[in-house]
Amino acid sequence: MDKPFSKSFVMRTTMRHMRRSVDISIRKSFERFQDFDNDSETGKEIMETLSVLHTIRKMIDDFQEENPHLFTDKDKLK
Repeated sequence: MDKPFSKSFVMRTTMRHMRRSVDISIRKSFERFQDFDNDSETGKEIMETLSVLHTIRKMIDDFQEENPHLFTDKDKLK
């Protein structure tokens, strides 16, 4: 008996895990930011990190929005 495979399931799961990881990193970085002055080197580095993380999250969202065919089961549309 062959095990089923669904590209859309794999893609949705992967994107969900990626998004979750980025969100965790944003939350943890923001929590650390509160321990430093805005003008300190570490504070600036945390702000840069948060900016990059938000960009990554937007890229993940945009990719999913621009490629709906990768996330939809064709069989379920029938």
